[in-house]
Amino acid sequence: IHIWFIMSPFSLLLTLLTLPMILTAPLTDREVQNRIVAVSKSKPELLSVAVSKADPDLLRAALTYAEPALLEKALTKADPDLLAAALQDIDPEALITALTTSDGLLLTLALTRSNSNLLRTALSGSQVEL
Repeated sequence: IHIWFIMSPFSLLLTLLTLPMILTAPLTDREVQNRIVAVSKSKPELLSVAVSKADPDLLRAALTYAEPALLEKALTKADPDLLAAALQDIDPEALITALTTSDGLLLTLALTRSNSNLLRTALSGSQVEL
């Protein structure tokens, strides 16, 4: 039996989030804070969406660069479908900007009341003709 089948989802997530700490260079204070937010403050269903549906590079960017308070808003208040949209097929720089410089209320509104197609377009960095 593979170990993945006997580990609880939380244990597996904790292992996946901490493995880079063991295998790579030391984490910055912000990266440590963001991993603490992800493991201890997020809603389980939102964390599950982030881990299972996100582009791995975008998830890594979020955990590396986000302001912990903004990451906490994303992982506690977002609509699951909108969180998934914000972590797939978008410009990494747009995601980093959103998670570092956004007003917390506006980020919460974008992740709770937006349309997934509009959110994805806003974060894609592409030009849309009006």
